[in-house]
Amino acid sequence: MLKTNKIFLMVTVSIIMAATVAFADGWRFPGEFEKQERVYLGWLSKEYVKGYQTDDVLLEIVQNLIPYTSVTICVPEKSQQKHVEALLKKNNLSLKNISFQTIPFTMLYWRDFGPIFTTDQQGRKSIADFGFNCWGYFPQSDTQARIMERIDRDIAKQRGLPSRMTRLVSEGGDRELNGKGTILVTEACEFQRNPNLSRDDIEAELKEMLGATNVIWLKKGTVDDDAYNVSTLPGPGGKGVAYRSAAANNHMDEYCRFVAPDTILLAEVSEEEAARGPVEQENRRRMEENYRILQNAVDQDGKPFKIIRIPMPETLFFEVTPQDEAYFGLVSFPRFSDGTAFPVGHPVQVVPAQSYCNFLISNGVVLAQKYWHEGLPQEVKKRDAEALSVLQKAFPDHKVVTINTLGINFGGGGIHCSTQQEPYTGK
Repeated sequence: MLKTNKIFLMVTVSIIMAATVAFADGWRFPGEFEKQERVYLGWLSKEYVKGYQTDDVLLEIVQNLIPYTSVTICVPEKSQQKHVEALLKKNNLSLKNISFQTIPFTMLYWRDFGPIFTTDQQGRKSIADFGFNCWGYFPQSDTQARIMERIDRDIAKQRGLPSRMTRLVSEGGDRELNGKGTILVTEACEFQRNPNLSRDDIEAELKEMLGATNVIWLKKGTVDDDAYNVSTLPGPGGKGVAYRSAAANNHMDEYCRFVAPDTILLAEVSEEEAARGPVEQENRRRMEENYRILQNAVDQDGKPFKIIRIPMPETLFFEVTPQDEAYFGLVSFPRFSDGTAFPVGHPVQVVPAQSYCNFLISNGVVLAQKYWHEGLPQEVKKRDAEALSVLQKAFPDHKVVTINTLGINFGGGGIHCSTQQEPYTGK
């Protein structure tokens, strides 16, 4: 009996010691505004809508990043790498701060399925390995989901880093962290991805994987970022119908971001804008509900947040034909959840995934989105300028660069979605 008690005591002490070590060496996801070692950028050459090339947008992202940080361009095959290298050389870009990662993937938005780097107090790195189901559109057993779900583990193996797995289905753009323990998540996203998990289950996984200690739940994202196979939108001028060209399905980085550990940027729709139609009215309702939650929330130390509001872009409509790649995703859902039958074979109006919140913060620079070009209304240009003014005030120590991102917005994401930062630890 004495021997049994001794063994039990030794096992108990070992468990306690292991738990203490795990807590002391806990992993955290650094805030995006902390120093970075490199930025990963997904690069697929596509023309989702005729006349709008992803290459043009991605090239401009690289041009504006390499003076500030190293960039790893991620391509699915060697032929794509050669294409990108030729494009960089044609535009006189030095390859000094550029490397390539060749690994299979089929969708552009690297933040959502690529490596999620976490660090510990000793400056070591690990990669958090979340489940992936193509933004909630397909089961995890889907071929594309399986191809991209393993990318984080494969890169961890290549880099010689530990990979930590969770059953939680989650994408890099569906959450925001301040690096100090607070995480923002969206109910409409987290529960849609994980219908069999409770709120406590989800919080426990986020705390374990990302070092969160304080979880704040917002309600919904913007209407144009609802699942694109659920419903239509009012067409131009409120007449007819339009479709989302694609959508991340209630991602946080489309409407709410940390710009500092104590400061949150939140999208806003004015009362005047809300009077324009049902989409604007619903967006205002959702954003004001989220605003009230944030006003009553506190950070990991019990302190209130500073909240900055930023306008939402003017809604743009584009005609998409059966020959456009943006059409392929829509036609794969011939009947939407609300009963709408998609008019297969006929051109349709689509709304791209626009957002002024989908910016990337890196070392001394912020890459933000704009939308106006020749032929578009001046109201679009004015709204771009308003958003830029807000960002310049929010980032007084950074250079804010705006890029016309429509070429990648048609695929359902933006600058932030297409990139993923790796933190600098000095090791």
